[in-house]
This record gives sequence, C-alpha cells and structure tokens, in this order.
Amino acid sequence: MAADHLGKDSVAIIGAGMAGLTTAAYLARAGLDVTVYEQHTLPGGYISSFVRNGFTFPAGPTSFGSNGVVFPILQELGLESECRFLPAAHQISWGAHDIPLHDPRQVARDLAERFPAERLSLERYFRWVQVGSDGFKEMLESGLMFGRGVLRTMIPLLIRQPLFPWAGWVGRGQTNRSLHARYFRDALLRQLLDQLGYPVMSGQNTLGMWAAYFYDTWAPEGGMQTLADLLVRFIREHGGQVHLGKGVARIRVKDGRAVGVTLADGSEIPAGWVVSAADLRHTCYDLIGREHLSPALIAKFERAQPSEAIFAVYLGLRGSPELDRAFERFRASHVSFTCADGRFIRLALLSRDDPGVAPPGKHALFAGRIAPYRDWEAFKGDRAAYRACKDAVAGEIIARAEELIPGLRAHIEVQEAASPLTYERYTRNWQGGTAGWNWNPQYAPRFNFAKDLPLKNLYAVGHYVFNPGGVPTAMITAWYVARHIIGKEH
Repeated sequence: MAADHLGKDSVAIIGAGMAGLTTAAYLARAGLDVTVYEQHTLPGGYISSFVRNGFTFPAGPTSFGSNGVVFPILQELGLESECRFLPAAHQISWGAHDIPLHDPRQVARDLAERFPAERLSLERYFRWVQVGSDGFKEMLESGLMFGRGVLRTMIPLLIRQPLFPWAGWVGRGQTNRSLHARYFRDALLRQLLDQLGYPVMSGQNTLGMWAAYFYDTWAPEGGMQTLADLLVRFIREHGGQVHLGKGVARIRVKDGRAVGVTLADGSEIPAGWVVSAADLRHTCYDLIGREHLSPALIAKFERAQPSEAIFAVYLGLRGSPELDRAFERFRASHVSFTCADGRFIRLALLSRDDPGVAPPGKHALFAGRIAPYRDWEAFKGDRAAYRACKDAVAGEIIARAEELIPGLRAHIEVQEAASPLTYERYTRNWQGGTAGWNWNPQYAPRFNFAKDLPLKNLYAVGHYVFNPGGVPTAMITAWYVARHIIGKEH
C-alpha cells in the first residue's frame, strides 16, 4: 500500500534515543499515529543503563547538562515531577591535590595556591570564565533555544551582563587549548585545564563547559535509564508505540519523498512521515542510500570526524573502612585525575550522589579514558585478540584509578568494560562517538537540510544534526521537528 493512501499523521521514528523519544512524545500527545523502532532491546540509546548484581551503571554519559533545554521540555510535557534529578559536581585531582569546581573565584584561588606564579593569569582567565559562564547560563535559561524572541531576550541580558559580549569576543576564533596557551605558561596547569571537556572545543563551547560544571550537571535518580523509560511510558499512554529489538534496514523513498521504512526482518512499514534519530551518517549512507544524496552532503560527511570514543570500566565495589577513607578524596562525584606519568582518566563515583545505584554499603564506580577508534578497528573479526586487549586496557585503567583510590582492586565484586567497538555496536554511533560530531570546529560539519537532503516528509533529529552534540542538542532538534510536523498536520 502506498504511503499516499495512508493518513498523513502516520509517523515512523527510527531510534529510541533521547531525540527519537522526545519527538515521539510530542507527536503522540498531539494525537498523531506514532511508532518508534529501536534496534536495541532497551530504549535510551546512549542514555541508557544496565544492571549487574544489583549495581546500576550508565551505558553512556554519567551525567548531562540541561542547557536550558532538557528541563523545560520535561516541564512542557508535564513530566518534571515524574523523575528526580540529582546535581553532580566536578573536580580535578593530581598527586595529592584535589580541587573541586564550585565557582570561578574558588577555582582560581585554589589553583593559585598550587601555581603561585600563575596567580594573575588565573585571575584574568577565570574572570573571563565568570563573565562568560554567567551570561551563557542566563541566555540558555531565557528560552532562547526555543526561538523565543532574540531581541527580547538579549537586550535585558546585556543590561544585566554588560561584559558578556566581551567574553564572546575573547573566545571568538579560539579553542580551549589556544586560550589556555595564551593565558598560562605552566605546562601542568595547561594540561589540567585542557583535559576538561573534549580535547579541542571552540571558545564558546569552553564557556558552556564551565557553566555546566558550575551550575548545570545532573543525573536522574536511579540511573539514566529512568529518563528513557519515563518517555516510553508517556508515549504509550498517549497512544504511541515503541518497538524494541526491531531495527530499520532502509528508509523507503519514492519520487523524492520518504514513504515508510523497511525493518531488518524485511517487513515494509508505510508512513506519511519518517523521522530518523539514528547516526546521521548511517541514516544517509545506509538507510537512504548514496543515490539519493547530493554531492555536497557526501563531501561534508567525508570531511567530518566523529566525537572521541572512550574505553570505560564499570566497577561494583564492596564497602570497607579502607575504601571509605580513600573515597574522602572525592569532594565531588566526577573527577578528572592526572596520573603519575602525566596521562589522565575520568572517574565518577556514581553512588556518591545516588546511593540507590549500588546495594547498601557498596559503591558503583565508572573509570574511563579517551580511546581512539583506530586502535580498536583492527580487532573486528578477531574475538580472542579483542578480548585480550580489552582485559589489558581495563586492567591498566584500574591500576591508574588505584593511584587515587588505594586498594581499589581488592574491593571489586562486579567488573564490566566497554570499548569503542562496544559503543558502536550498541548505539550505532559512527566509530563509537560519544556526542555527535567532533567538537573541534575544524571538523564539525554544518547542515542545511533543505539543500543537503531535499527529501520530502523526511526529517533528521539528534546530536548529529546540530553542533555541539549531547542530550540537549538531541532534545531541542526533536522539539523543532515535532513542532514542524504538528504544524503541517494542523
């Protein structure tokens, strides 16, 4: 049956990550016939969780920033009271030093005690951070991301934050690394700051990072899966369908229009609209096909690079007085730790903020580091070599974590690990990328879908649609596309 013979309100959504679920929630609430197809057996995509022997671990990020998007969307859907969000804090640690990241003045003061020769430079840099992150926070909370009156938003903001344009000017054309090189001479200090966030970010994204660290880092109580499950329930309560374990093999195109999808089992599903929340490269190359793509779009994909992949170790730990003493160094749950050899890992004591993710008296810990995909690609098809390398890297990360947490290994009850290949397999993100395209402005593509992908009744949502990626990007792109489809319908 041709899609033209169906009701216009039939929508097929590919992927049950935050973008797909947010799109489906709005469309289902508006009364459209919505079906979500997810290849994994769990909803949430990169924002999901898994449980091992009573320990709950995040399959992707350990926290997220609302960026003036996530909480307003949940409020608009009437879901703000259905899930409790716990604030998560950050710190940097090296040697015997631990510096929590509470606010710009405190960080500048604490770092100056360790790097007295850089005191004036720290005051100047964190003055920029203070002005920029305060303005950034107020701008996002104003509703600007939802297109609510740029002039009406910016004029009062500039009256309250008159130096905000200066902060933007300082960061213009800069990256985190070039800014740190401009302000600081001490190599260790530059390294400690460079390690925060993504390896290379624009100056504006650096301000966004600091704003998130100081004011806007959260985790759903009970684990990331809680948020995805909440949206699935909402969709089903409003008449939508979410099919898990049903991947999409192809987007059906006829006469320049998306007319449905073909599932991995060969079933053909007609639809008046198709929304892909999958990896955009996978959507275009594999689900649509190169024959429907413009040369300009293919060229953008060939120049683009994914965001960095990670190797993660998940540990369920039995408690002890010795371990409790070691965890006293965690003045915040999220730690960027520089090891004795100068390399760094990231740690998140998940049960510090949310004790419910571990059995009583026990702890859940994440430890990971950036892991180039190319280092793992050669192991495809060689399971034994892959397993050996995976075990070796997990052991190395645990050994590094023991520099901060003495006796860690003796307390392990549960141990799981995920490589870039693991993330690629479960999320279908290109090369296991963690947040859409690379945050380095040199490699991040910009899209104009009216020109780049001029197929009617086909929309893309998610953290590959707009840079930088992440949960807020996934949800705000879904908000705009859902409004567009609803507007077409009504």
